[in-house]
Amino acid sequence: MTWKSFVLNIVWGLISLAFIVMFSTQDKEWFIGEGDINNICDLMTYIENDDISDVGIIITLPFFIPYIYAIVRRKQRNLWQYFIIAALLSYWIWRFIFRYQLCF
Repeated sequence: MTWKSFVLNIVWGLISLAFIVMFSTQDKEWFIGEGDINNICDLMTYIENDDISDVGIIITLPFFIPYIYAIVRRKQRNLWQYFIIAALLSYWIWRFIFRYQLCF
C-alpha cells in the first residue's frame, strides 16, 4: 500500500466517522447528565422522541461504497482497509441500532 492510499483511507474513514456521529445524534442528547437523565435510555424514556435515525442510516450508508468497491472490484485487499471498514461498520451499527436496543 502506498502512502497516498493509506492517507486516503484514513481521511475517508475520519470523514465517514464525522458524518456517522452527526447523523446519529439525537435532538435532545445534550440533556444527558442533567436531572434524572443519566444515559440514552433515560433520554428515550423521559423525553418525547423524534427519532430520525432512519434518515441518518440512508444518508451514511453510501460512505461504505468506496471501501466495498476497493475490496471487491479492484481486488486491493489490504489490512488497513479491512480494519477501517470493520471499525466504521461496528461504530455505525452501534450508533444507529444497538445503542437504543440495549436499554433494559
